[in-house]
Amino acid sequence: MYPTDNVIRPTAFQARVLAVPEDVFLFLGGGRGGGKSFALMLLILRHVQQYGPRARVLVTRRRLKSLLQFAEELRGLLRSAFGPGVSYNMNDNVFRLPNGAAIFMTHCESVSALQDTIQGHTYSLVIVDEAGEGPPLEVIDQLGLSLRAPGVPLRMILAGNPGGANHSALSERYVTARDPWAIFEFAGQSWAYAPSTVDSNPHLPEAYQRNFEVLRTTDPALYKAHRHGDWSAITGDFFAGSWRADEMVIDHHDLPPHLFASLKLAIDWGSAAPCVALLMGTLAYDVRLPDDRVMPKGSVVVYDEHAEFDPRNIARGTGRSPSQIAPALHAMCARSGVRARGVIDAAAEAKTAGRHEDSISDLFRAAGVRVSPARKGPRVPRFEALKQMMIAREFYVASRCAGWLRTVPSLPRDPRNPEDVDTKAVDHWLDATSYGLAGSASGLVTVGDFGGAPPRLPDTGDRVMYV
Repeated sequence: MYPTDNVIRPTAFQARVLAVPEDVFLFLGGGRGGGKSFALMLLILRHVQQYGPRARVLVTRRRLKSLLQFAEELRGLLRSAFGPGVSYNMNDNVFRLPNGAAIFMTHCESVSALQDTIQGHTYSLVIVDEAGEGPPLEVIDQLGLSLRAPGVPLRMILAGNPGGANHSALSERYVTARDPWAIFEFAGQSWAYAPSTVDSNPHLPEAYQRNFEVLRTTDPALYKAHRHGDWSAITGDFFAGSWRADEMVIDHHDLPPHLFASLKLAIDWGSAAPCVALLMGTLAYDVRLPDDRVMPKGSVVVYDEHAEFDPRNIARGTGRSPSQIAPALHAMCARSGVRARGVIDAAAEAKTAGRHEDSISDLFRAAGVRVSPARKGPRVPRFEALKQMMIAREFYVASRCAGWLRTVPSLPRDPRNPEDVDTKAVDHWLDATSYGLAGSASGLVTVGDFGGAPPRLPDTGDRVMYV
């Protein structure tokens, strides 16, 4: 959408966005170049024109430079509508309009920065651009608490491309099993998923569309995501070239438990964050699947999973205790005919309130889940070892492990350390996998009832004290 003869004409996509009722929240979640940002500007313009001094708009982007670019384009649009009376304070990043409306701009590199912005403020329209890049969705959700301007339809609008730290959570909430443009209910609010692609924007030069062709050969999944807005295609930067779902996803019915040399738990503990328990095994034999794929002896299989997370936000835990989670782990292991034993994040061994307090691991052991601290070590070598197993086709995942398949293949790289996964992403399933591959740091932990007298130690005749 560009001005023509002093008239700003929206594209067909932008006109359809403007036609969605104002009481419906929006997720503009298409590919690159679809005209999402200008659609946001048109929504802002209509809102401040309609509601004047009651309109208070908050616009967020992750990076300051991109926010300033958005602000510069928005200033041109506002001046075309309101004339030279539009003022913009660059220190505070606030637009004030002649009719009394105000537009607040803020970048959100950190969680604390965004919380400082919303604390004690009131807005009528909240817009989060580049939602896939951050901040975490639980912080974005808190923005809804600042929507309380009286006499104005309150609304939140998110926009973003496939990929980034929030890819899995955004896809799960607003895209998967959602019909485009159809209104659905989520967390008590009416939402609509409004996708777009570069084909939706006829004003872009043809050369821009040709730029996508490079991705068609170098990264087909990323091509589908950015060119066609396909949220299910992206495999993430970190495992691109290593993970192949068509070769490494198997049906657990084709792999009975007796074909494993061992089946053990691998647990990444979380309370505020998700708690993930994977049942992982090593094949005792070469296995030929019904489709003629051959799984070599010694291959590692993520065979089953149990995860504790908020169904409305996969990045948030449930807060349940080990004693509450343990029955589900026993049931999962019983399905495969094994006992609940394995490894857990070494941090779960910590006794935070003193030597006499039970650690998380102690609480699991008391509930009958025999866990030992994992041989943790640095993150990067653990993840590199997993990549090499994928490349060698010695790593497989059962199709029933929905959480693993939803999160791990789409994990992005850490922009500051390309050899690592972005820690702001939902990496709990990956961490649990790496603990299972690393194994135990100190052997299995046996649990007794401590009943009766302790056994006598041998008398060696010398002055040796056994501890």
